[in-house]
Amino acid sequence: MSNIIIYTASAGCGKTESIANLYIDLINSQKALPSEIVCITYTEKAARELKNRIISKAKQRGLDLITISKIQNSHIKTIHSFCMYLLRFYWAWAKVDTNFKIVPEQNRLILKFVDHYLSVYPATLGKLSHERFFIEEYFHFVESIAQEYFSSAKYVEKACHLEDEVFHIFDYLSDRLNNQFLKELTYDLVLQRTFELLSVPEVNRDVKTRFKFLIVDEFQDSNFLQKSIFENIAENIYYVGDKKQSIYRFQGAEPEVFDEAIENCSQVLELCENFRTNSELGKKIDKIATILFPNYKPLSYKYQADGFLKFVEIVNKAREEIIQNEAIYVAKKIKNMVECGFEISIGGKPKRKVKYSDFAVLSRKIQNIAHIYKKVFEDYDVPLDINFKRGLLEQKEIVPLLGFLDILQYPDKKSGYLRFLANDIFKVDRFTLLFCETSTVEYYIPEDVLKFIAKQRENLFVKKISEILYEFEDMFEYSYKVYKFFGKGAYENVRLFYDLAEESKSFSIEELCSFVNYQGEKVSSFSSFDDSAVLISIHSAKGLSFPIVFLVGLCESTSYFYGRSLKLRGSYDTSTREYRIVPFWMEKEYTRIKNISKQQEKEELKRLFYVAITRPMAGLFLINSSLREAIKKRGGAKSFGEEVGLNYILAKAEEIGIEKEVVEIKDTEEDLSNDFTCKQKNTISSTLPLMILPDEFENRFKFLSPSHIMDFKRCPAMFSLKYIMGLPVFDELNSKEEIQQNAKVLGTTVHRVLELTSLRNIQSLDSNIALAVLENDFENEKVVRELVLNFFGSNFVKEIKDKVIKEESELPFYFKLGNQIIYGIIDKVYHLEDKIFLIDFKTNLHFDDAKFRSYIPQLFIYTMAMKERFSSKRIFSSIFWLREGKKFDYEQNDEHLEDVIDVIKKIRNIKTRKDILELIEESLDRNCNGCEYEFYCKDEQNIKLIRKKLE
Repeated sequence: MSNIIIYTASAGCGKTESIANLYIDLINSQKALPSEIVCITYTEKAARELKNRIISKAKQRGLDLITISKIQNSHIKTIHSFCMYLLRFYWAWAKVDTNFKIVPEQNRLILKFVDHYLSVYPATLGKLSHERFFIEEYFHFVESIAQEYFSSAKYVEKACHLEDEVFHIFDYLSDRLNNQFLKELTYDLVLQRTFELLSVPEVNRDVKTRFKFLIVDEFQDSNFLQKSIFENIAENIYYVGDKKQSIYRFQGAEPEVFDEAIENCSQVLELCENFRTNSELGKKIDKIATILFPNYKPLSYKYQADGFLKFVEIVNKAREEIIQNEAIYVAKKIKNMVECGFEISIGGKPKRKVKYSDFAVLSRKIQNIAHIYKKVFEDYDVPLDINFKRGLLEQKEIVPLLGFLDILQYPDKKSGYLRFLANDIFKVDRFTLLFCETSTVEYYIPEDVLKFIAKQRENLFVKKISEILYEFEDMFEYSYKVYKFFGKGAYENVRLFYDLAEESKSFSIEELCSFVNYQGEKVSSFSSFDDSAVLISIHSAKGLSFPIVFLVGLCESTSYFYGRSLKLRGSYDTSTREYRIVPFWMEKEYTRIKNISKQQEKEELKRLFYVAITRPMAGLFLINSSLREAIKKRGGAKSFGEEVGLNYILAKAEEIGIEKEVVEIKDTEEDLSNDFTCKQKNTISSTLPLMILPDEFENRFKFLSPSHIMDFKRCPAMFSLKYIMGLPVFDELNSKEEIQQNAKVLGTTVHRVLELTSLRNIQSLDSNIALAVLENDFENEKVVRELVLNFFGSNFVKEIKDKVIKEESELPFYFKLGNQIIYGIIDKVYHLEDKIFLIDFKTNLHFDDAKFRSYIPQLFIYTMAMKERFSSKRIFSSIFWLREGKKFDYEQNDEHLEDVIDVIKKIRNIKTRKDILELIEESLDRNCNGCEYEFYCKDEQNIKLIRKKLE
């Protein structure tokens, strides 16, 4: 049994200093040599800083040069670096190649084993009954297995697999991994293999003989697997950490490991004196921490000095303006404080005037706001460093660009094609790419892109990467597609990436990636190399301190939408002290584990908030944004501020000592040079998406869907508000909103059942309904069943059922009409010997011939698109109204072609803001039957705002 001592330390209480002193004390007392001490951290940067601090302390304490040189070469490493050292040293026992490489994607390494298992042993499919497992869901189930296999490995002797067959698959995976020497390891596998290595008796004895002491910094970021590794390295262990700062659960950290370590340790030492924060600010932070954590103990403060805590609420006119208005406020406030000579005292030193490098802007995520802050701070001439080390290159919209560059440089590597094609833009399933030959992957790339790549290979290392990217953008309009598929935040990331490519002046992808990652290294303490403020994520700011902090994004939603419901869920259950893995067919237990996971995510947000508010030394601004009451959106996911109880904290603002300021954005064109201590004036003249430049709308309509055409024909005003201005839908009554939302979820659920169920396998209908209801969290299974049975029991199905030779669901298509490209998705396509039936399903409460006529443009486009592909067959397009089991058949007419072309021309003629305003004004004069955008048209105040934005 190891001798374990734990140091608990709140933020700013000198953890690093304590570790450095402990390390030198072990050497001075002759308990260990530097080579016999292992010191573990969690980032390369932290390891370098800790080593420098220890060496500095050694010089202060008078250690000789030989000892200091040994410290320089000692094991002060990240956990992964030290584990890789052990694996390579004991490679034969570890069953790894001595020159193994690290691969970042676990699926690349593990999925081939899972696929081999389910292919070579088909009996497995028999064990998973049809009502629980669908062949078409195969890859997605496999993906969940791969994820949970590694997650559960982090809970040594605590993982509980509640399904025998899943457990059997996990055993098989473990056997496959253990029966060969691996040349590629993921970071998760490095830890797993190290744990298994240290379980070998002779290795364990040898390691514990070599290393007498282990010191682990930031222990709260560990998991149970890592803890098991630690306790097999040395007999004497020091854990240093703070559970309140455990914010890496998404990377596998488990805060409960800290509690269990305390239960079994020899001694707990508390560090209670804060060396970072001025006492007046620290006492206010203590009061907030007591609200967040009921057992929190207030600290004592070394530096008795002033410190302010200010809450600023910015009242915005529109949701699209929030990020920019927060950036304007922060830039203006920083500039004013610097120019006015605002004074602060930090570290017990005399007061001095602030400089730009004293300021840090913190947010949960900075990738989606960095481009805006960069532009705003440039406009106000405020220097800004952006620390986006964490995450930018891993964002879903950036990965295809890296893949594109990979293909340019390394045409024979499949990884580039996987990164480029496996996303919503190209819609190529990554598993299809994973299992096809490299020589055939190119067939999935659009022909124009393939030609562009071939041409640009001649320019590689001649042109800068930024030039190639801009040419790719001009040709392929990548940022437009990103905006369409992923939204504005993702679009901003792409623009930021282009800016960085230009700044880097790189000629290779390696140079570019190094430049992007280097930006994260520029912030080593509260001051940067230049006199610049810094924009940094809360996660990246952990361990750092700054004189004055702005915490922005408190109004940001914390929701996360998965593209597809997980097939397995795992979570650590504190009541049973087990990591429980549940497949989706075990509905009650699956829901319970899902709820546990959600609660754990909420607790982590509180810890993230605590980390943010403990970064400042002298001053803290909490920036929250809201919308004017008249257009405030009702319902929806909770914001970051709401999840951490910001309203309750503000209710106690006077008791805590929080200053308050309200900044209301007014309709005025006054200059922004006025001081922000007054009500701020707004310069944002439009809520149009930033990707659309003034008077340039052509690219917006290069691709149209049938919905675009139908909506324009129905009402040009609604089209303009919805697709050009991007305004959200607001309903006067909550009940109306709820009905519409339920109708939308019902439609999604029913379409999912119809997608899953083929005419040849109608017997699987019950299980498909259960799956779709679970995926979409729709409670009324009875309604879903009635609607789909109205289709499968219809005369139409009875007539064609035995004649269908091929069936397609959710079929995407592209159709060129003149110079216009139209894209869409057909719900169902049934191929017979000499004819094809195209079906679009509707779940509306009411549907008649008049309603059917509004869908004629859509059915015309469906018919024409399929005639291009199957010119020898007759095409029949219909709408099936599921409420009554009634089919409405479309008959083609030349007038429909003229009608669609006329609408397309009108849409393509929208080129200026004036054009949009004219469309809206003309529509207002018509008789209106109402729609989801009537809130704007029927309210005079809202119409005035819209006119002002477009004039």
